[in-house]
Amino acid sequence: MERACIDGNEAAARVAHRLAEVIAVYPITPASPMGELADTWSSQGRTNLWGIVPEIVEMQSEAGAAGVLHGALQKGALVTTFTASQGLLLMLPNLFKIAGQLLPGVVHVAARAVATHALSIFGDHSDVMAARTTGVALLASGSVQEAHDLALVAHAAALRSRVPFLHFFDGFRTSHEIDKIELLCDDDLRALVAEEWILAHRERRLSPDRPVLRGSAQNPDVFFQAREAANPYYAALPGMVEEAFAALAARTGRRYGLVDYVGDPEAERVIVLMGSGAGAAEETVEALCGRGERVGLVKVRLRVDFDPTAPTGCWEVTDRTPSGLAPVASEAGWREDGQGEPGVIAPYEVAGQRVAWCLDPTKKRGYTLGYSARVVSPGTFTWEPAVVQSVAAPDVGATTPVTSYTIR
Repeated sequence: MERACIDGNEAAARVAHRLAEVIAVYPITPASPMGELADTWSSQGRTNLWGIVPEIVEMQSEAGAAGVLHGALQKGALVTTFTASQGLLLMLPNLFKIAGQLLPGVVHVAARAVATHALSIFGDHSDVMAARTTGVALLASGSVQEAHDLALVAHAAALRSRVPFLHFFDGFRTSHEIDKIELLCDDDLRALVAEEWILAHRERRLSPDRPVLRGSAQNPDVFFQAREAANPYYAALPGMVEEAFAALAARTGRRYGLVDYVGDPEAERVIVLMGSGAGAAEETVEALCGRGERVGLVKVRLRVDFDPTAPTGCWEVTDRTPSGLAPVASEAGWREDGQGEPGVIAPYEVAGQRVAWCLDPTKKRGYTLGYSARVVSPGTFTWEPAVVQSVAAPDVGATTPVTSYTIR
């Protein structure tokens, strides 16, 4: 097993370059190194998995890069791109089309705060969460090793499911973190990316020899039916990602779940996290459990709306967490104005109830923590769950009710 000290950007780019034929690029902090590395490798004649030097196409903006992504996918090519923040926002119109036409593109994102009252080059998930309604699958990596491994899972699952993937990791916190990781070899990539999926993608390409109509204008009746016809692809997606995780584990021994739980099996407080913050929270959970506290952590990698009636276990969040929970805190790396309560709106749902609430729908107690371009540490999670408990449920062991707090 080959090892190397690299950062998150290079970890993702190493996989993307080997699995792409066309790479559309436009620089934006903190995702620029992915495009720069891909450009350098292609200029040096480094080939992809099939012996072809990927074509690098730099456009006038991220909107143009998304157009390249869309057009090359229509032609049956294997295509990827890299972006962040406002760059991802410029890609949204094309992402709607790419997802609507079930084209298996992959966008690697070094997640970064979207500029609002000011610009911030540091990481939160406001850019990624702006893409929630486009129809792309959101796959989150929380470390450099995960950025490497899940980049492969994203490409493999996109080809198999036909659902485009947005694979993201936290800007700077992961994109520029240098860590020693185990590298995936070409055989690992071949084991997860089946040739028949690539051939099926080629068969669906636009060709004058097999003319088809795409991108038409439709009236409401037909449009509605076409949108509903895509549901089976999304219903099958979590299971396909789980199978890709299993195949990766068989090759490398590194096991990932769509939802992983760590902590006390009888936890009374659980926090839900996605991204690099999970590492700091996991250290905190282990330390607190060592002191006898009943706490736990739910790490989310594939962003879906949880549904306890769905057949795939990853959607049944109650299967991964202890029963009889006290309030559940959901941390999210972004905030939304006008939500009507402190923090942010959680994207995870259990039978229509936000996970920020208690899993028992009759006990709507909970709190959501939002971090806008803020770095969290293990110390963050040692005191804020106590604040959550005081704010949301003063009857659960809190001695001093708290009505507000300040993030320092």
